[in-house]
Amino acid sequence: MNQLLNRPQADRRVEAFVATEEGRDAVAALMQQAPNGDLATYHAGTLETFSRLSGLAEFGDIVLVEIGASLLDETIEILREVAVGGVQIILLGPEIDVPTYRAYLIAGAMDYIITPHRDGNPLPDLWRVATVLKNAHQTRGQSIAVCGVCGGVGASVFATNLAIALATKAKGRGETPTAEPRVGLLDADLHFGPVAVELDMEMTMGVFDALTTPERVDATFLHATMQEVQPGLSVYSAEVEDPLVLARYEAGLGSLLRAFQEVFPASVVDLPRRFVLENHAILEDIDDLVLVLSPGFGAVRSAGRLLDRLARHNASQPRVWFVMSHMRRDAGLSAKEVADTLNRPLSLELPLCASDISRASVKGVPIQSLFPRSRYARCVRQFSEELKRAPSVGGMTPTQRVSWWKKV
Repeated sequence: MNQLLNRPQADRRVEAFVATEEGRDAVAALMQQAPNGDLATYHAGTLETFSRLSGLAEFGDIVLVEIGASLLDETIEILREVAVGGVQIILLGPEIDVPTYRAYLIAGAMDYIITPHRDGNPLPDLWRVATVLKNAHQTRGQSIAVCGVCGGVGASVFATNLAIALATKAKGRGETPTAEPRVGLLDADLHFGPVAVELDMEMTMGVFDALTTPERVDATFLHATMQEVQPGLSVYSAEVEDPLVLARYEAGLGSLLRAFQEVFPASVVDLPRRFVLENHAILEDIDDLVLVLSPGFGAVRSAGRLLDRLARHNASQPRVWFVMSHMRRDAGLSAKEVADTLNRPLSLELPLCASDISRASVKGVPIQSLFPRSRYARCVRQFSEELKRAPSVGGMTPTQRVSWWKKV
């Protein structure tokens, strides 16, 4: 976490560079939250002024600066230069759109305050947030990975609908309303991930900043760079253009998931199956691994190989759940035949709802939202309830070895 949150409240110095009365009023409104009153030091000037002086003098832990007449590109360039050394920069300026706000945060700003300030406009709570985030580290959200053991089983569709079911469940429990998202969905396939396309949303390119600079990832960063597709659910999904840099980004997935666990009560990861075979570091932070398979011999054998891999290379194994999908007919094995061969019970058998899935895909809206009363949606909701009721992970019971070539 940044240095600001590690400093005692009384030691934090706040300085402001303002050029207008509107900017000074906004700073004064923010400083009313300070436990010792308005202790800000005011300077005449804007972000450009602060940039010129930042290398010549030492400023406070929190610096509030008016943007002034700087253009967007100029502001971003200046932020990248001055947002170093643990100084937290809060910009002051006129109302902006969401993409611009995100661009400022990715460049290094802590937050943005709209001027002129009006009663009721949101202000960052710089003194309460330290306590809230400190307590958040004491709890760890549940992490659930969904992995298709073979192609065409609808694992990404299931992961998306499961995340929405968990978010809807959280909202329905009567929890205190909050602006913070309750469930995070991470598309870990950084090369061919389909989640953004299926949800008809823009790619969230901020995920690559999160993967390469994990020290900057906190609740504010995630809120600014993720796409909130519906109340309570935020998504990271983007594609790497250059496959040569794919490994560098994938190396940061474990750190990103740990950040998710600090912010979200529940996180869902759409996980490529090769991560299990490669024993990727992200598996160390997975609580529940959902393997989605078709009713076919190849799928059953692949599921067995993944189980063997987990047993051999993971001292602390995630809890494993088997979900059978009928999107691929294959050999048409029954649920009992699959369970007997795996020597594991099936947790869920998804109904074939081809028409609903097709219509939801065309509209870019998950079945859970578009057809909440469908058989598919009801099954996913029931499974999400089972996931939440399951006890804490304490290691898996060793799986009996069977021949994955044996036909049922």
